[in-house]
Amino acid sequence: MKNTVFTVAMAAAMAGCGGGEQSTAPATPEPGPPSVAAPAKAEPEPNRQPVGNINPQPKPTAKPIQPIQHEPIMKPTKVTAAKIVKTEAEWRATLTPEEYRILRQKGTERAFTGKYDHHFKDGTYTCKACGAALFLSETKYNSGCGWPAFFKSIDGTIDETRDTSLGMVRIEITCKKCNGHLGHIFDDGPKPAGLRYCVNSASMDFIPAGKKPGAAK
Repeated sequence: MKNTVFTVAMAAAMAGCGGGEQSTAPATPEPGPPSVAAPAKAEPEPNRQPVGNINPQPKPTAKPIQPIQHEPIMKPTKVTAAKIVKTEAEWRATLTPEEYRILRQKGTERAFTGKYDHHFKDGTYTCKACGAALFLSETKYNSGCGWPAFFKSIDGTIDETRDTSLGMVRIEITCKKCNGHLGHIFDDGPKPAGLRYCVNSASMDFIPAGKKPGAAK
């Protein structure tokens, strides 16, 4: 009986000191703070090359901007009168023999014999053959050369041509409308132009100031 009690006591003492075989069941761990799971690393995406459009659509082309067209400002222009063309027989029928010789055959009247050499009334000097206005009276002056002299003609009424007749070089002046011979132009006139239109009286007619063409002289 005593031995039985001793054996049981020894077995209890050894169990309290942790002796003997340990139990195979795992001890339950004490609860601790909840663990935070580390974020999973995102796998890098592979480099993707842009895929071209299989059926590319052409881009609409921009239309060029057209400049604004403005109507040009037209300045009034002088209308040149039509040329008068006649046969020599027709000119002979309308001109005196002296006028025909000078206007159509490029003759020259004798100095100091023309009726307009010392004529200084106000008005307009016209072509004897066709009536075109040639000179204004305010441009006439006494040059002393023996023929009517003017320092300026009416714009656009006279043509100039190089003349080499009589063994000299001169500039012939003719009526632009009918090509009638008037005389010559020289560079010894008064300032500022310095020109002298030397004209045969037989080549001209005169219309007094205030009168219409065809009025009595």
